[in-house]
Amino acid sequence: MSQIQSAFLLEVLSKVARRYTQRGQLNGVMKIGTSLKHEQLQILYNFFGIPPIRINNKEEVRLHFAFALENTPESEWIKKTNSHLGYKVQAASEQDPSQAIGTLINRLKLAFPDLEAITERLAASQDDIKRMLKNETETNVTTFCFQAAEALRFLLGNKTPITISELGARFFNNSKLLRQGEARHLILRWLNVYCPDLDKGEDEDQIWATYHVYHDRLTVNAVIYAPIVYTKNGKEFDWIFKLYEQGEAATISWANLQGIEKIQWKERIDNPPNLICCENEAPFSQLIRQKADDCIIFTSGFPGSAVCKIYELLGPQAAACFHWGDTDPNGLYIGSLLHSIYPLQLFRCGIETLRQHTQYLLPLSQKQEQRARFILQNNPHFPFRKELAYTLENGWIEQENWRQDV
Repeated sequence: MSQIQSAFLLEVLSKVARRYTQRGQLNGVMKIGTSLKHEQLQILYNFFGIPPIRINNKEEVRLHFAFALENTPESEWIKKTNSHLGYKVQAASEQDPSQAIGTLINRLKLAFPDLEAITERLAASQDDIKRMLKNETETNVTTFCFQAAEALRFLLGNKTPITISELGARFFNNSKLLRQGEARHLILRWLNVYCPDLDKGEDEDQIWATYHVYHDRLTVNAVIYAPIVYTKNGKEFDWIFKLYEQGEAATISWANLQGIEKIQWKERIDNPPNLICCENEAPFSQLIRQKADDCIIFTSGFPGSAVCKIYELLGPQAAACFHWGDTDPNGLYIGSLLHSIYPLQLFRCGIETLRQHTQYLLPLSQKQEQRARFILQNNPHFPFRKELAYTLENGWIEQENWRQDV
């Protein structure tokens, strides 16, 4: 074999080696070249055999690994490749990933200085990247991490509903990517870095909803009992007020909330009502009967985008704002989320209520105790620390167990 012919074979085998390093196996079809000379084809036939080498009508020469592996195992092909190249070919999964991980983290630091908490997490624990490098090439992992960082940056500042499919298509060019699998779980782990008070054991959909990500935007709504009217496209809408007059709550969708030019109390501008946010459905219905003159918003657990928006619009106009919920860590955390939008006080779940309802307190589970301690130790600005500390020590009260006569 001439020096030129030898160089051609080494070039092809180097391509095979790179493919194996990236993929961890010899599979698929690899293009070798177009319009090769007879001597070059003969070299390929001599090394790989005739069946694996195919030529199409465009004179493209391709190596089909499936045919190459029919009679010769992959390990033998790797040995032959090592022998000709003079070095050991290794799959990425067999190599020490430390250098690649270090390079990726440094690139992320430069590109996303505002996501320092993430790069610090990756540097402290490289498990996420190591796990990805076992199944993907370094290039693909780098691309994914940059896409994930862009998505995270967007979500941390997002206040508008977006579907999980839209998020995947927008940042990963794949509308199905975040519906399940490792990519979905990685984003959730990164989100928890920036909101550690969130219960990691919560339903994943609830955690997504905290960042205004939903499966279906049509499900984003708020249930409200209020004497309000709003103006949109120059026209006044009073349907919420008419339901209020009948003692009924209204369900307002995210689409309803878009483009509102003005929202105000009907006939009560000079005498605004109190605004009460209520975590659970039965107490919400109870409040409508007991506090008929007030504005009451049903949060349905953690407040979604529509609940947050309507509270943001009405909170500053109310006489005073309150939250009524369970006093377990999740319930008080819900109150803190609303408090961060516009300041409020606890209603029927403050420290005095807890002390008066000793006989109705429920013991915290081990998981709830851990969550309460985590919030108290890591969030010095948590607005309801007294209530959470009392709950940790004595137990919590469900909304449904509140008693007027105690």
